[in-house]
Amino acid sequence: MGEATFGQRLRRLRKEHGETQPELARLLGLSRSAVCMYESGEREPKYELLTAIAAHYEVDLDYLLGRDRPAPEESEDPDIRMIARAGRRMTPEQRESLLRYARFMFPEAFEDGDA
Repeated sequence: MGEATFGQRLRRLRKEHGETQPELARLLGLSRSAVCMYESGEREPKYELLTAIAAHYEVDLDYLLGRDRPAPEESEDPDIRMIARAGRRMTPEQRESLLRYARFMFPEAFEDGDA
């Protein structure tokens, strides 16, 4: 892939994560029209918003700004992608509660100590 614009990368990341413009706007505290303008290149985000978007999608700023670097690999398994998306939308307390439940229900999955 050649160099992409910020708007193109934002649109692609949003769609890859199964989010609509209104959903992303809500998560970032923006209007849907602001997300639309960022995606179309009509508007450029400030640094604080860039870092929030990069954190949300777990990509670095170079990638988000369209520099030709690959995004972190995502699982090919749609169930794993769904779990990751849900985890990003949870509060830290919700994630910890889910982890406690998963460790209790599936201890063999956590035997290597990674989680």
